[in-house]
Amino acid sequence: MAEGDSVRRLAARLDGALAGHDVVAAQFWRGGFEGGRLLTVAPVGKHLLMRFTSGQTVHSHLRMQGSWRIHRPGWRPGPATDQVRAWFDFGPAGVLAAHAMPVLEVLPTAREDQVVGHLGPDILADQWPQQRPTAVTAITAAPDRRIREALLDQRNVCGIGNLWAVEGLFIAGVWPHTPAGDVDADRVLELIGRMMRLGLRNGTQSTTGDLRRGRTHWVYGRYRRPCRRCATPVAFVPAGDGPYDRETWWCPFCQPAPV
Repeated sequence: MAEGDSVRRLAARLDGALAGHDVVAAQFWRGGFEGGRLLTVAPVGKHLLMRFTSGQTVHSHLRMQGSWRIHRPGWRPGPATDQVRAWFDFGPAGVLAAHAMPVLEVLPTAREDQVVGHLGPDILADQWPQQRPTAVTAITAAPDRRIREALLDQRNVCGIGNLWAVEGLFIAGVWPHTPAGDVDADRVLELIGRMMRLGLRNGTQSTTGDLRRGRTHWVYGRYRRPCRRCATPVAFVPAGDGPYDRETWWCPFCQPAPV
């Protein structure tokens, strides 16, 4: 799943390439798109909002498989094009197409709260330092909930994905199944926010500082491999049925369970 930093990089790329250009032709899978000039492409957590002078916003969420691609001027999807649900022709700036996009809709810009109003503070937004206490309060409001689930619940704080939650908890030395009420949530959020900002600046999701292939993460995706700190085999539990019960990796020594 695209995480907050990935979506923010995508938004910056699309905004830089297409903002200020008029849509000269378009096809939207459900209709209802009126065109106009693209004003801005804005990220909100893992959501992407494209705002037009028509007073409309195109809202998308990439989840695991979706992508926005800029094709050459005049491009049109053909029979072999993979699941294009919409395209927007920006003339000489190229054609923007939504490939395999699981969430894609048009709504009035004035009603964006319908799709992002439920989200907690964005961990990568400029206002995050002032809003972090709100996220801490939301996470600890359910003290018996496991911390990794609380971090992934976008209603508490938006933009954190499974990779950043897993790696952040390792760096903080917190067992992922610890009740949220027993965790210094402010410290964990500060660590994750710092990592994500560094990754955003460097264009990478490395949490170790090592960009070599296979060396970018401490525990994420490393089941049974030795912990990079203590050599203890990394533990793992598969995803459960809950919406925030994701695959989890941790070091039993560096992140010990409470006795």
